[in-house]
Formats: sequence, structure tokens, C-alpha cells
Amino acid sequence: MKELNISLPALTSEHFVRFAGAVLDFNPIHYDDQIARAAGLPGVIAQGPLTYLVTLDALVAAHGISGISSLAVRLKAPVVPGAPLQLQAAADGKLSLLAGDAEALVGSYTTAEGQ
Repeated sequence: MKELNISLPALTSEHFVRFAGAVLDFNPIHYDDQIARAAGLPGVIAQGPLTYLVTLDALVAAHGISGISSLAVRLKAPVVPGAPLQLQAAADGKLSLLAGDAEALVGSYTTAEGQ
């Protein structure tokens, strides 16, 4: 596999609200700053599945729709609105999504060609 270092557009609060509507996830930590802060968060945060899908979308853009054969990740830190996103993937398939200075997601993937 080739190494990747992809800058992604930052997510906004509007993305969080639209995604909440699409997947029927109305947990207020994704759209109400006051409730999110009361829960100990820095403010509203992206849904975990949204973070996953942003990562998958970038990999599909790099390898094609049929080019990804597996993806296994875990979330490590929340993604906040406006945080610059950077996807880094090594030649061995290890990957990391940075949200600002925080590592938001880590994992690995394989391609259909195994490269």
C-alpha cells in the first residue's frame, strides 16, 4: 500500500446536526454546547460513526470504491467543530486520524490488492 497523508475539510456543528438527523441520533452532546460542556466535553462533538465515515470516505477516495477490503478502527478522542483533520496511513496499513492536536481515531485497513 502507498503511504497517505490527506488533509480533510474540518467538520462543523452543522455537519453534526445533519448527521444526527440522518441516523436519528439525537444525543444533545452533538448539537447543544451547554449540555456537552455540562457532560465534561469541550463543547459539541462529532458522532463516532461520522468520524469513522469521514475516514472511510478518504480511503475510498484514495483507493477507489472496490479498493478497500477491510477497515478496523477505534476512537480515541472527540472531534470538535473546526478542528483540522489529517488522515495519515502507513504502507503497512496502520492509520491515524488527527483532529487538531488530538489523535481522534486509530486503526488499520487493507486494500483489495493487499497493497
